[in-house]
Amino acid sequence: MEIVLKLLDWSLRQNWALGGPIVCLMVLMFIPALRNTADNPSDRAYWRDLLRHDRPAERYRSVMRRGLDWLDSRLSAHEAPQGPAQKAWSYGLLNATMALALAYPILAITIQWLCGSAIDFGGQEVMAASPPQARIFTAVWLGSSVLVYLFAGASKSRWRWTLVILATGILLLGLIFADGFAVPGNIAVAGTVAVASVGAVAGVGAVAFVVAATSAGTVAGAEERSSRPMARRLLFCGVLVALLIVAIKMPDDFGAGQRNQAVFFMLTMGVLPLVNAVFDFASVGLTRYLLRLGLEQKRAAWPAVLDGLGGIAIFFALGCTLIAFVTFVVPADGVPLVDLTQLFADMRRAPGDYIWLMVTLFSTLIPTLLHLSVAVLTLGLQYPAGVRNFVAGLLERGEQSGQAALLSGICICAMITIALWCPIWIFTFVVTHDHGAIVNAVLWGFEAFAWAIGGI
Repeated sequence: MEIVLKLLDWSLRQNWALGGPIVCLMVLMFIPALRNTADNPSDRAYWRDLLRHDRPAERYRSVMRRGLDWLDSRLSAHEAPQGPAQKAWSYGLLNATMALALAYPILAITIQWLCGSAIDFGGQEVMAASPPQARIFTAVWLGSSVLVYLFAGASKSRWRWTLVILATGILLLGLIFADGFAVPGNIAVAGTVAVASVGAVAGVGAVAFVVAATSAGTVAGAEERSSRPMARRLLFCGVLVALLIVAIKMPDDFGAGQRNQAVFFMLTMGVLPLVNAVFDFASVGLTRYLLRLGLEQKRAAWPAVLDGLGGIAIFFALGCTLIAFVTFVVPADGVPLVDLTQLFADMRRAPGDYIWLMVTLFSTLIPTLLHLSVAVLTLGLQYPAGVRNFVAGLLERGEQSGQAALLSGICICAMITIALWCPIWIFTFVVTHDHGAIVNAVLWGFEAFAWAIGGI
């Protein structure tokens, strides 16, 4: 364990492009289904056949079909008898995107803080940078709780609720001892909320609306579970938006002397999650629908192109909706929630201060990036043949050799890590190429929209 902590400490001190994949590899190695692939006969046979298969298109369809079937079993079990559109935009997906939409901005802020950066907003520092021991404690505390929640969500044994209690205990104990490691209170509370949201997505959290929605879905009929509860949930989102507008416009002195902090809290815990939930629901559903369509027609290229174009269109729709909200929803004192002119200038001057906001907005592109990751993984398993045969041989020997089993697990986790990070590296290169020309073009488009509606 001491070696793991030292490696985590070293990784957090490196550039994110190097330290991130190392942390990702460590997290994957903690997942028994990946680390102990050679010990499970069905998993061993699946990965061995996948590695030895010489046709990348068939491998792509096999991996994608297995992933989509797993998602359907988790998110669309009640819509199984219905059409592909109902299964793609399912009630379970809406629940998941609502919980994740709450977690996205908080996780992005927490990760940026873990990398040693302060969190700035509106030209002011709202979360100060902290020493390494505080960041290491937070990474171990929240990371271990997330892993246990995910294990509990994937488990079907009688020990599932024991894992839930353990994860919740880690979460609460860390919150108690966070102050002793100089973890800022706002980071500790925000991290706890984000991890609870992740636990809810895993199917084991204590978030009330997710539990209530799941319980209601268990006792109703198939149509009732899919359409009417979804309409009620979307109506619930609309009511929350209305209440949020009232909370912003009613007070004579919004923020009561701490306006910047109040606006930051309102955006990260209110506006961004509510708006993001709807657009993420549309984005993930579109990706699932087009991928299934491509598998059935055995023509993956055209649906993939439509998926990318659709993700970009939804991303711009999300940004324009947020700009319209802060433009037209103005507090009683007449001062906008966000000075868009200053925000655009700050994002051009110091884009690193707003990585958390960019990550939150780009969440609508995550399904497309994950699709690209799977494609990279299936192509990465194709060449060179010597590497594939080497790992497949380790899997075959892993039944008798513990060392070979461990090495095969490390190789598989490394392949998945590279597949997950290749789109991130490519995306980062595209975004930062030519001094951020693409980011500036995107900002110019949003700025033009804000000017058109009178926001600047």
